Amino acid sequence: MSKNYVLVVGASSAIGCEIIRQIAEEDTVILAHYRSGKDPLGALQTEINARIIPIQADLSVEADIDSLIESVLKICAFPHKIIFIAAPDLVLTRFKDLAWADFEVQLKVQLCSAFKILNRFLPEMASAKYGKVVFVLSSYTLGTPPPAMAHYVTAKYALLGLMKSLASEYAGKKIGINAVSPSMIETDFLAQIPGKIVEFTAQQHPLKRNGMPADVAPVVKFLLSDEAEFVTGVNIPVTGGV
Repeated sequence: MSKNYVLVVGASSAIGCEIIRQIAEEDTVILAHYRSGKDPLGALQTEINARIIPIQADLSVEADIDSLIESVLKICAFPHKIIFIAAPDLVLTRFKDLAWADFEVQLKVQLCSAFKILNRFLPEMASAKYGKVVFVLSSYTLGTPPPAMAHYVTAKYALLGLMKSLASEYAGKKIGINAVSPSMIETDFLAQIPGKIVEFTAQQHPLKRNGMPADVAPVVKFLLSDEAEFVTGVNIPVTGGV
């Protein structure tokens, strides 16, 4: 049985773990990137049939991104599917209080890592005439973003531009490149967001709740599937009607 190699960048996040649960099959090998929280991946391995290979890297360090790529190459020629979830912790900060370094961290972890990984592996996917790439963005790329997130929102828009450009360039190579943009999802990523804002957002939501990782994972699973062959270059809202 041939193996299906899936690289998940930001695999130890709540959304990453839920996506792995839903895409795991016996022939799947999950190349699971994490920065520091390896424990969720160990616990997840006991739940699923797929093999998980943890790969540590701090994406804010360019040498670590290169090391991540080299670790993948020691396991397979290229991943058949790549999912980008990783993002630095978000602290609400007014623009006047931001420094360029705050933008650099967001862009390094999200845009630079995606560029270097795809720059290395998309040509291999193109030669094989097969590949799937999914970016997990944010609903803030779909409408008016809230204040005090300029550094985070800028990085997400940069990824959206990268996704659109690559989808156009590689569509003829049978590579599907898409994004999902969830509204507020109840995960540890919200730890630095005031609880009153999280609660208010839920109260104002049409479904009277914020999203959960299980709301996002099925959409990603579809975009990674062969059924999504005719879908590329789209940014799908996962917002519950917001």
